[in-house]
Amino acid sequence: MMNYSAGEIYRAARAIQPYLVDLLNAPNAQRLERKLEGLLSEASLKQGSHTELSQLLSEHESTRDWLRLYLEESYPAEDILKALRIYYPLSGLEHSVESPRYVCPVENCNQDWYRQSREAEIPVCPVHGLKLIIDS
Repeated sequence: MMNYSAGEIYRAARAIQPYLVDLLNAPNAQRLERKLEGLLSEASLKQGSHTELSQLLSEHESTRDWLRLYLEESYPAEDILKALRIYYPLSGLEHSVESPRYVCPVENCNQDWYRQSREAEIPVCPVHGLKLIIDS
């Protein structure tokens, strides 16, 4: 991870918190959230926890990518998830390829999934047992 100032690390750590559940699987998101809370507490801030924060946020590719977009490319936090779900083809090809979003067909169900390849089998909603449908 590039060298960021302590202020940038703290700002990014606070900004990434609402997006952890979208960036990581549930156990990793919960673990990271607990550690972030401890490191962002006032006592930890006085002890110079920015180095630990930087290491913690660098553990996963998805959080590293999020931080890069937030700190280096100045993306607004609310736009980063969409940016991370776009794949760019090899140079020479003209269009980017979006990862389609699939959702549960039951209204107000928050289960979703992003298809990473055509070979990936579309899963069923773990809550309702119905096959997810493409979100149009």
